[in-house]
Amino acid sequence: MKIALHEFLYKKNRQQQIKGFYYVALHSSISEAARMMHLTQSTVTLQIQSLERDLGFKLLNRDSKPLSLTQEGEDFYKIACPLMHEFESVVEKFLNRKKEKEQKKIDIAAHHSAISHMMPRIIAHLKKSHPDAKIMIRNIPTREAIKRLKDGQIDLAFYPNMSHEPELKHSEVISYDPILIMNKKHPLAKKPVKSLKDLKNFDLIRIDRNLIVLPLFGEAVRTHGIKGSVEFENGNWEMLKHFVKENNFVAIVSAVCLDKNDSDLVMKNLAKLFPSMSFGIAMKSGQLLKPIVQSLFDSFSEVAKEWKFAI
Repeated sequence: MKIALHEFLYKKNRQQQIKGFYYVALHSSISEAARMMHLTQSTVTLQIQSLERDLGFKLLNRDSKPLSLTQEGEDFYKIACPLMHEFESVVEKFLNRKKEKEQKKIDIAAHHSAISHMMPRIIAHLKKSHPDAKIMIRNIPTREAIKRLKDGQIDLAFYPNMSHEPELKHSEVISYDPILIMNKKHPLAKKPVKSLKDLKNFDLIRIDRNLIVLPLFGEAVRTHGIKGSVEFENGNWEMLKHFVKENNFVAIVSAVCLDKNDSDLVMKNLAKLFPSMSFGIAMKSGQLLKPIVQSLFDSFSEVAKEWKFAI
């Protein structure tokens, strides 16, 4: 029997017709198909009848108990079955893919010095095992990072000397010393620094006061009358290093920002003058870590074993 093309182009819900036939064929029952589809039996019956009318073939042997398929019904079912399986799994596949993408995303906050001097090596280590990881690194103040951790907006925070919050889990990663730096022509270059009083007559350059995390730094500077002619707003240690190399300034930086490229600087350890410092990771207590976040945490630990900041 020849079927006119315009009959297939007629605006009917083809998907519902095929779905109704599929469930009837699967369960050999119109009532069971209606239950599965949350429809009435009469609605499912009309779906089958309209599909048969459009195809021009009888698909069901309605006189048999239970219902059985005609030869054309068998042929149509073989085509419809895999397509219906695929269709029924669309939502699940979408949600799984969405979940898989979310599992590969990491949202972290970090101190500006960590972003510049430590995070590159940590991320490189993570990328070896998770090349498709999507990483957001936020350069925000410590207080804001703590708030976002508590609100579940970020996965972890990496900052120096973080205060211990009861809602957060803390893990110290690395300890380091504060270092006084100057260029090789500076008057202090060949002299020992026994006290901060030794800096009183020299120009101290420093970053934004709000970004300094060295304990007692502000108090020590005020107590000993240490002055500076240059300060930065939202600066970083890398800026200080460049200014010190080209000028007769002194600066106090973290050992984490110094490397073999700074051989033209004179460095003096101030660990005896200031309390010890450390970088730590903070996460929300009781929160189940995504596998990718656990891998990042492991990368921190592995890379930390190689860090050498003794000066």
